[in-house]
Amino acid sequence: MQNITYTFILGTAITLTSCSSEETKPVPPSPAPAPTVVAPTVAAPPVQAPSGHGHNHGNQPIINESLTIAGVTLNIAAQGNFVPGADYHIEIALVSGTQGAVVRLWIGEEDGVGSLKTKAGSHGDHYHGHALVPIKVTSKTALWVDVTGVDGQTGKGRIALK
Repeated sequence: MQNITYTFILGTAITLTSCSSEETKPVPPSPAPAPTVVAPTVAAPPVQAPSGHGHNHGNQPIINESLTIAGVTLNIAAQGNFVPGADYHIEIALVSGTQGAVVRLWIGEEDGVGSLKTKAGSHGDHYHGHALVPIKVTSKTALWVDVTGVDGQTGKGRIALK
């Protein structure tokens, strides 16, 4: 019985000694995966919209009309869907008159109530703007163009939307 006790004590001591002598070494982090390299793709060139601003806006109807307002003649190309909340993209080219006129746009009724009026950006002899179709659309809803010429003349023109 004494041999069993000594063997048990000796085995326990060896086990404890071997457990405490092992060092816990940190596991080095695994290297991050290499980034995937993707070859660049060449997209097809954009289709030129009739308005001439370098891109089109899908299957939206296009309106192309000329208006003479406040001594300035403008060719207006508008593209959008005539539904509440839709955005019309509008390109305006100066056909005749002095450059520098201020052009404001909105879609709605003539008084502009309930419409968001925007000023078209001028780039020499052409302008670019956006107009939103209001939530309330009536038979009087149209694209309105308000012009203030460099000589101070003002006027308004209307383009029917479909």
